[in-house]
Amino acid sequence: MTIPILAVDDEHAVRTSLSVMFRKWKDLELDLAEDGQEALEKLAQRDYEVLISDVLMPRLDGLGLLEAVSEHFPGLPVIMLTGVGDVTTSVKAFRLGAIDYLQKPFQAEELRTAIDYGIASREAEPNFRGLGKPHFDRGEFYWAGWRLTAARRR
Repeated sequence: MTIPILAVDDEHAVRTSLSVMFRKWKDLELDLAEDGQEALEKLAQRDYEVLISDVLMPRLDGLGLLEAVSEHFPGLPVIMLTGVGDVTTSVKAFRLGAIDYLQKPFQAEELRTAIDYGIASREAEPNFRGLGKPHFDRGEFYWAGWRLTAARRR
């Protein structure tokens, strides 16, 4: 059984490069989209384990896609790709829920490591479903009814 991955990039050369990379990875099945809008349509039709998205694209850019995925497909790990090293954009991507942010050109091993991390995080996620998110109340953090405490590292 193969693991479905969706990759989104408006550049034909990048999609071709990704296809070549994925041919080596027999356990993964790559599906491609040209922009964020097409990606959302594909996400509505099929369950993917990881989404890989370029940042700058027509119609719906990567950050817009990431925001929509966070709202409509919570828990789907998203790896962002960019040709421009922009700290502000990377910070925004992480705040919107991206699990990694790779700058083009990247090595196949870098992408594979990010994908494996996304798959592992998705497999672990059901163990925490229903526990809610941590919240702050009167100077204390709480999660699932438990008070969380912090300890200094030594």
